[in-house]
Amino acid sequence: MSKTVAILGANLCGWMAAAALARRLPRDAYHVVVIDDGASGDGLGDFAPVIAVPPALGGFHADLGIKTTALVRATGGGHALGIAFGGWRKDGAAAFLSYGETGAPLQGIAFHQLAGRLRKDGIPVRLADYALSAVAAQAGRFAFEAPIAHALHLPVERYTAVLRAAALNFGASCANTPFAHSQIDASGIVETLTLTDDTDIAPLLVLDCSGSDACIASRTAPAFEDWSAWLPCDRTHTQTLSAAGAPPPYTQVDAQGSGWTTTWPLGGADVRLTCAAGGEGTPFRAGRRVEAWRGNCIALGAAAGLIEPLHPTALTVLLRSLAQLIQLWPADRRAPVEAKAFNRFTANAMTGARNFIIAQKAAGRGVGAFGDESGDTMLPDAVEAKRTLFAARGRLPMFDDEPFEEEDWAAMFDAMGLVPRRYDARADALPLATIQQHFADHRARIIAQVRALPPYAHAMAELAAA
Repeated sequence: MSKTVAILGANLCGWMAAAALARRLPRDAYHVVVIDDGASGDGLGDFAPVIAVPPALGGFHADLGIKTTALVRATGGGHALGIAFGGWRKDGAAAFLSYGETGAPLQGIAFHQLAGRLRKDGIPVRLADYALSAVAAQAGRFAFEAPIAHALHLPVERYTAVLRAAALNFGASCANTPFAHSQIDASGIVETLTLTDDTDIAPLLVLDCSGSDACIASRTAPAFEDWSAWLPCDRTHTQTLSAAGAPPPYTQVDAQGSGWTTTWPLGGADVRLTCAAGGEGTPFRAGRRVEAWRGNCIALGAAAGLIEPLHPTALTVLLRSLAQLIQLWPADRRAPVEAKAFNRFTANAMTGARNFIIAQKAAGRGVGAFGDESGDTMLPDAVEAKRTLFAARGRLPMFDDEPFEEEDWAAMFDAMGLVPRRYDARADALPLATIQQHFADHRARIIAQVRALPPYAHAMAELAAA
């Protein structure tokens, strides 16, 4: 007899979880059922009707048999080669963070360290000029078959429908009626979930994907770690505006006081999300649930925690959490060892995503970035360690389960104007001309690749006509 895995939340978060589990778990042993929690939203924060889907999900889609071109066509979505930041740097300079690789190492020396050597000799270097995605975005060029790392801008409702179809195709099901109430014992074991038609489900696991309300997780594991001291934005407002002409192939984020406004371009429309501290708008609270897994309930998405969507980390953390869950899959309802390992991973992943945003604000916007005009807010120890070591030597201490790689941190700090005082001493062993030639060759290859690409508008028109 198969065991039931109940997913609470018939939304983007819930159907992504259902698709991942139904694809990987044996059908004869487990039945994955998605239950409507009776609420609207995406289960990931309900920030906007559009969501940025990072490149990391490309493999997930492929595993489900979903081709990127078909996904964009079915949803009416678009592409983002990176994120342009306006008004973030104290010197007024523009910044661009691209997806994919930036530069290339030389004789084992990191690219940004080589840049430090050139800068010492008075040669200006902007790392984004050596990233294929950044140069293609600046030129407004793109091709679906080109090996360019990119995110997607997808309407949430249509994206959810695609994942729902994939989950059902792999054997998941949807409960006939919504969730009504649950029976939970003192140790956090969900014994039964009762639906509105009085159907009782006795689950092996409950995956709470019901958003920040966390219908089950808020009862099994109510302790919450508040991050508002570092991330004071607590209100969001969205609007959809008509837009003429071809959309740019990148996300635009402009600083607004202590908050920011992001623009996700789609064909014929721009979706704008403003994230601010106080004022009008939909409230949210930055932080995480201390125990994402307690008893047999596992919180995912916004039920596990929320951070402002400056970067598309919610889906990255969700996908990694699902991979961890599958690796730690329990045999019984009570799995304290597995739960402890999962909670450690989730805490590290969410804290790492939080720290990246905190560090970016501190590096780019300085005093007042946290709504503290005096600048007295202390940075988390991990952020301070990264910031100070990078500023001194261009090096970065990395911690377990971080969603951003060392190269991402280096590119972000560089884009925000934080230039290391010193660089890797090994770079001095290389002739300056050798480093210059390495940079010139890399730049020339990128320009040649970009020139071979069609304008982004042509690529999108070809997709629409297919």
